[in-house]
Formats: sequence, structure tokens, C-alpha cells
Amino acid sequence: MDDNIIKLEYVTFSYESDDEKKTLPPAVKDVYLTVKEGDFVAVLGHNGSGKSTLAKLCNAIAVPQKGKVFVNGMDTSDENNDIDIKKTVGMVFQNPDNQLVATIVEDDVAFGLENLGMKPELIRERVDEALKMVGMYELRERQPHTLSGGQKQRVAIAGIVAMQTKCIVFDEPTAMLDPRGRQEVMNTVKYLNKELGITVIYITHFMDEAVQADRVVVMDDGVIILDGTPKEVFKNAKKLKDVGLDVPQLTQLAHELKKEGIDMPDDILDVDEFVNVIKELI
Repeated sequence: MDDNIIKLEYVTFSYESDDEKKTLPPAVKDVYLTVKEGDFVAVLGHNGSGKSTLAKLCNAIAVPQKGKVFVNGMDTSDENNDIDIKKTVGMVFQNPDNQLVATIVEDDVAFGLENLGMKPELIRERVDEALKMVGMYELRERQPHTLSGGQKQRVAIAGIVAMQTKCIVFDEPTAMLDPRGRQEVMNTVKYLNKELGITVIYITHFMDEAVQADRVVVMDDGVIILDGTPKEVFKNAKKLKDVGLDVPQLTQLAHELKKEGIDMPDDILDVDEFVNVIKELI
């Protein structure tokens, strides 16, 4: 049995140009990618690399012109599967203000469930449960516009959690947030993945967020150029810099020390690892 919740089989996708005489290059080209249920996969790439298009392909917002995308075995190009695919894979976007539709937090979280025609008592149960999961239950009667950016994003996440999707695709959810808001969202994402087993595909351009994933996929010019654990991927400092990406600060520091002749591993990602290596060298 296939345990992949998401599977892209040699997928190509191009956007339509406003100019009929002009053909845009493919945003995603011949991409093969599998994501197992329960995985936490970060997708990195500079603007225009194809990472946001990849996100849209994962729940049929975009459908490939070539190749196939399967969600829990369902072909995204079959319109009959659309509702079941949306129930399986939820999306959280960059700007939380664009996702919040109601004037009260708990009503916003209930919105998707009401559209499914769910019974009121079950909606109440799901909404309360979802808000508690993201740490927003105490603010359930607040107006969304009075919340911080991180709180708004957690409300948007609660709306997806309430739908009980098996997978959530986050498309740069912290890009518009301050450091505190970013940390709030990352803590929520890790809880959903590690404690609840929800599959996470996390599009980001922040290296410190990517290192917290189990797996990192790097895209450039519509293709996947690196795919592995954070340690495996961030070893490739030169390749990442060649495509306009940084490496985590401590990884970069370790590389610089290595250039100076100090025996440092090239896969250091966090402070604890760095400190332990330094202790051994002293």
C-alpha cells in the first residue's frame, strides 16, 4: 500500500500570460516528489523558484499540464475528487487578513464547517478543540482585527485544523510577521505535526524555520535541486548561495572557521551542536 499522502509524478505547470503572444516559462518543470503521511517537509527557494506553485499543486488549486498529482491516491485532475482533496489537504497562506472572514474569532473557525453543513453541536466541539490546539481558545470571542499578526495566523490555522485535514500546506505563513509572531506560528506547526501527526508541507525562505523540519526540499527555476535532511541539505553551502539562498548562521560560522583551519563539521545547525564542538576543541 502506498503510504504517500502527496505524490507529484513528473509534474509541469505554467501560468497563462496576459500577453497572448508571450509564453511564460514553466513555474514547475518535471518535478517528482513524494511526501509520506506524518512528514514535516520544508520547501526552500528564492522568489520565482516554483515553491508557491508547488504548494498550490498539492491541493488542486493548480492542476498540472503534464504529469499527475495524487492526494491520498486521488488524482487532482479529476474534478470529482476536488471536495475530498480539499478535505484532505488544507492551505494556510502568507497574509492571515486574507483568510479571516468573520467578525468574531470562533465564527471564523466555524466558517468552513458551516459550509459543509455540519450539525451545530459538532461544529461547537470542533471549533473549541481547534482553538485550544493552537492556543487561541481564551480569545475566541475577540474580533480578529484586534489580534496580533501571529494570533491571526493561528486563528487561520485553527480553521484548517477544525476541518480535520490530514495534511496542511503552509505557504510562507510567517513572511509578514515579527519574530514573536513567527515563533508562535512555528510552535503551533511543530505541535500539529509532532503531537497530532498532521503532515506538514512548509514553504519558507527563513533558514531557521527550515532547519526545524525533518526534511528540506530546495527549488530553483522550477526544479528540485536538493532534497534531504536539514543536515544533508545545509552541507551544500556553495550550491545554496549560488541560487541566492543563505545557510543557517551557525552553519555559516562553522564553514568560516573551517576555512581558517579549525576542524569543524560542516553540518552544524544549532547552538547546542556548536557549543559541544567548541568544548571538544578546547
